[in-house]
Amino acid sequence: MAAPEPKRGAPVPGRCAYFVERKKRFCKMIPAPGRRFCGEHGQQEQENDRKRIPCPLDPKHTVYEDQLQKHLKKCNSREKPKPVYFVQDINAGLKDVAEIPDKTVSTSICSNAQSLHNMLQFII
Repeated sequence: MAAPEPKRGAPVPGRCAYFVERKKRFCKMIPAPGRRFCGEHGQQEQENDRKRIPCPLDPKHTVYEDQLQKHLKKCNSREKPKPVYFVQDINAGLKDVAEIPDKTVSTSICSNAQSLHNMLQFII
């Protein structure tokens, strides 16, 4: 049995008039003065001759086609440059079993020079 469709009513004054079907409510963004729809839903207005396209970096939002190059420079979804100190997989561990050394000795057990000398004599 299908649920009855909720009543839409009217949008809140000063808010976007686009009904978001997935959320079953009107968009809560504020449109520009003199407009019914916000920037995201502005393509709903017939007098708007500018075309909006999905952002190539993140298709969850749209941009005007004529402002695409400007948007790509400031979009929050763009890949940001890595800091100079960043090294990929620095803490990932050994990649191959063949790289595991045969003998490993922890130097933390060598608290002074004499114990270090004894440890080295034991290994050699």
